[in-house]
Amino acid sequence: MSNNAKDKKPNAAAPGQPPAPKAEAIEQAVAEELPFELQMLEFWDKNKKLVIGGVCAVFIGFSVYSLVTWKIEDLREKQGLALSAAKDAAGFERVAKEYRGENVGGYALLMLADDLYQSGKYEDSAKTYQRFLDEYPKHPLSGAALFGKGAARESLNDIQGALNAYQAVLTMFPTDIHVPDTRMAIGRCEESRGDTIKARQAYEDVIANFPNTPWAMQAAARLTVLDREARAKGLTPPPPRLPTAGPTPTLPGGISLMPSTPVAPVAPPAATPAPKPVSPAK
Repeated sequence: MSNNAKDKKPNAAAPGQPPAPKAEAIEQAVAEELPFELQMLEFWDKNKKLVIGGVCAVFIGFSVYSLVTWKIEDLREKQGLALSAAKDAAGFERVAKEYRGENVGGYALLMLADDLYQSGKYEDSAKTYQRFLDEYPKHPLSGAALFGKGAARESLNDIQGALNAYQAVLTMFPTDIHVPDTRMAIGRCEESRGDTIKARQAYEDVIANFPNTPWAMQAAARLTVLDREARAKGLTPPPPRLPTAGPTPTLPGGISLMPSTPVAPVAPPAATPAPKPVSPAK
């Protein structure tokens, strides 16, 4: 066998000795002996493309995020300025159309309905409240819009239409902040069409659900008036019935409208006996 052939054969380990180290193991051992700075230079030389690509990706991602955030804030600022610049029905209508489907458009539409109501344009106001409900069915102020629609129908003396809207508030938005006013409005509407039994029920529900509140005081006052009217007609006021309890209305953020400490509830006025007729003097 020639010397060249011998050179091509791997060196066999001597009997009883460990095998010769492989090339990868030798390179690793050499690398571990290098100073830290040289190791970092070697790592950079092998992976610089990957590192540069990762840094660029992070930079681009941050730039896109910053741009999108800036665009959103800029849009919100423009929307807020547009809404604050609207001072009348025409301005609210313009913002509502320009930003239809967005929160600022919904607020503009609700402000338009309120402005029409304050101007005495009850029919237009009721239609605008309904338009708001159609375009923004899941808006957090949908309960307010439905209550506003009921108030507009009541102002038009459409008592049944008002009652339909008020009852929908209790059914669809039982924790809305307008629930106390809604129950009072139902009692008022029932009074106006002569159904004192349902009116009393509405007022008693207010007293039961909102004790020690201005609404309870108003309801107790209305019950007193109904009792006096009944006695004036020679009728005996009916006894208080078992009221219908409901969930407590809350403000945005879960803030309850009820007092934080227990209070004594406002009770319905007690029925006073009719005065006995005075016998004529003999």
